[in-house]
Amino acid sequence: MLALKLLLRNWRSGELKLLAVSLILAVAVLSGISIFSARLESTLLLQSNSILGADAVVSGSVPISQEWIGRATENKLQQSFSTMFMSVVYAGDEMQMASIKAVDSYYPLRGQLDISHVVYAENAVDIRTASAVPAAGEVWVDSRLFSALKISMGDRVSVGDVDLTLTNILIDEPVGVNPFFNFGARLIMNIADLPKTNIPQENYQWLLAASNSKNLTGFLEKIKPELNQHQSIATIESSQEQLTANLKTAKNFLIIASVMAVLLAGVAIAIAARQFSVRHTNQVALMKSLGANALRIRLLYFGQLLMLGVAAALFGLVIGYGIQEVVAVNIKQLYHLTLASSGVYPYVLSFIGGLVCVLCFALPALWFLPGIPPLKILRRELAVNMPQVWLQIGLAVFAMVALVGLFSRNIKITLSSTLGLLVVLVVACIVSWLLLKISKLFISNLGGVWRLAFAGMQKRRGQSVVQVAIFSVALMLLLTLTIIRTSFIAEWQRQIPADSPNHFIGNMNAADVADFKQFLLDRRIDVNPIYPVVRVRIAKINAVEPSAELSNRHPAFKQELNVTDFDSLASDHEIVEGQWWDLWQKAAPNRVGVSVDAEFAKLIGLHIGDQLAFSVGGLALNAEVASFRRIDWKSLNQNFLFIFEPTALDRFSPIYGTSAFIPTGDTQYFNHFAREHPNLLVLNFGSMIENIQKIISQVSNGIGLVLWLTLGAGCLVLFAVVMGSIESRKQEAGLLRALGSSRRLMLGSVLVEFAILGFLSGLIAIVGAESFLFALQHLVFKNEMQPHYAYWLASPLIGMVFIATLGVVCCRTVVVTPPVVVLREAT
Repeated sequence: MLALKLLLRNWRSGELKLLAVSLILAVAVLSGISIFSARLESTLLLQSNSILGADAVVSGSVPISQEWIGRATENKLQQSFSTMFMSVVYAGDEMQMASIKAVDSYYPLRGQLDISHVVYAENAVDIRTASAVPAAGEVWVDSRLFSALKISMGDRVSVGDVDLTLTNILIDEPVGVNPFFNFGARLIMNIADLPKTNIPQENYQWLLAASNSKNLTGFLEKIKPELNQHQSIATIESSQEQLTANLKTAKNFLIIASVMAVLLAGVAIAIAARQFSVRHTNQVALMKSLGANALRIRLLYFGQLLMLGVAAALFGLVIGYGIQEVVAVNIKQLYHLTLASSGVYPYVLSFIGGLVCVLCFALPALWFLPGIPPLKILRRELAVNMPQVWLQIGLAVFAMVALVGLFSRNIKITLSSTLGLLVVLVVACIVSWLLLKISKLFISNLGGVWRLAFAGMQKRRGQSVVQVAIFSVALMLLLTLTIIRTSFIAEWQRQIPADSPNHFIGNMNAADVADFKQFLLDRRIDVNPIYPVVRVRIAKINAVEPSAELSNRHPAFKQELNVTDFDSLASDHEIVEGQWWDLWQKAAPNRVGVSVDAEFAKLIGLHIGDQLAFSVGGLALNAEVASFRRIDWKSLNQNFLFIFEPTALDRFSPIYGTSAFIPTGDTQYFNHFAREHPNLLVLNFGSMIENIQKIISQVSNGIGLVLWLTLGAGCLVLFAVVMGSIESRKQEAGLLRALGSSRRLMLGSVLVEFAILGFLSGLIAIVGAESFLFALQHLVFKNEMQPHYAYWLASPLIGMVFIATLGVVCCRTVVVTPPVVVLREAT
């Protein structure tokens, strides 16, 4: 109760209010970003999983065991079963090869089936979402199959030995685990009719979904050791690498943004707590003179901090929830996207983060109070042993590492943040110390405001060093967030330009290639190179079959792979070792050259010159490793683990494929072309691009909001630092005013002093920001570092103007107050 009474009494002090506001801001930013990012991640993951049709898919050549099905039911997992196969479909005298999917009534677990009665329907009024899958005895086909078989609604279609009635045209469906495997027009039927077809099955799929991702993850981990060599587990991470990469990038951006704001708020908390402790030296001395021991005093102040921390954290949680709710409402209005719930984890984590801020930033400043002698109440000039600055800095760094690690669970982001902060602190101390040393040499030759300014910095030597360090940290964090908000987001957005390929066209034969090129030429549509595609299996490495241990390192050993041959190197590929075909010389005439993905080669221990043997439908293809390529898997272009030298695949009758951007206005012409070539596989992944662009827009808006909050935290820090020097300036200002110094002279000296500190801080800040961003680029985002020259010029100038203005505004009351009043308050 005494701690509560003291807390209420001390609330009138400005330091306690500043401490509370800083803590509220820290928790508000933490909770707002954490809840928002958790909701955004959950929502986008659900949307992404709609591409897969489930949260995870177990596929293989054998049916799923009843024992697994029972265990999944016990874990409360949603389940659906489907089978995929290629077969010839008949309608009267017409026949056509089709990609057939037999599904149960629960399909899909994620996403939806869009159907229509209009062939190649594009208008929203002609398309509806199916409420169920085809009933037993019914079949849905896509528009290309509709045209190829020359059928009408209600006609009979034969799949194997069963006749099914056409009831709907299939417009869109989840593309599944590997969309590039399902060549041909699509047909979907009820799994109850599958036995009647008498078609042998080799591709069984078990779709799984769960409201609690931990249940699903735990279940999958348990069954992984039980999978046979023909079974595999696919998730959105493994099947949609581009989308997954962008989800991770979004999450990393939001984490870094929240860390910037929290660190600034933490610095403000530390400064406010230090000033609060200085004001309470007399109060503690009085308590000790009345018999209070050190433990009692520490408990009293710890109790005040704990109550303040809990109250501020709860209030910050409310504000954080309100912030993210405002963002969520705006997202719903702008993008017609309703965010999913976040769960309790972000709330608990943010609350703990607030308490970590209290313990690591505020408590050290109050821990020394029991060491104040009782005599201090009578002798105000008695020196008090304040806590060492290095101790507070050490605890602050620990708090930063703890918070970043707690929220990001990413060691690379944690190391990058620590590196940037340490660079700033070290450079700030060295530069400010050199400035003070050098200024001694010429201060006697200066006059007016310059001499007074440098004299003030010399007198407050330790305080000046601390001010430069804190100003530099604050400006560094603001600069980092600003650069991320502008340059990094823009660079990320450039990876997904407006004309990114939105259609994949496959299963083309040589005649189709010529017609397709002419179609593009007529429509003036740019297209990526058209490449041959052959499906292969890795048979041997250096004449030895892959071991079980090696096969477990990468799924490429357990499935057929799409491979191609190119004569020119793609723009998003880079040779890191070996030579491309224009320079490569084969070692043996019976082997062809192959270029291998560098990461895959490193994983399995390949070297230049190694021999690889592939099986192409039973035919042998021997190759020699000619080069390793670095592949940008985040691009939307079709990438290949293996690229052979030109013409190497000609004898295997390859099919051809490419990707292209088809403008909205040309879609109907493209559909007409696809109708004339029903064998083509056409995949429209424009929805994936839209998802990625939504991610970028939402993250950009989220970081913009955090930037404003961080700016508020930065102003709090700078204000707290400047106000911390007010007490030491009072007596000096009173004496100078009493000796006849003008207000103009004194304000001018304050302006020059803070302008110098601000200029140095801005210069140091950009060094720290670039160090932090360099680490982020190389460790987290895997991009080349791009210097930000404009900020190297702007940062020192902005620091000089902003901090000088703030210093004059805060110190003006000391200067304009009559000397008698100032000296009376200072004594």
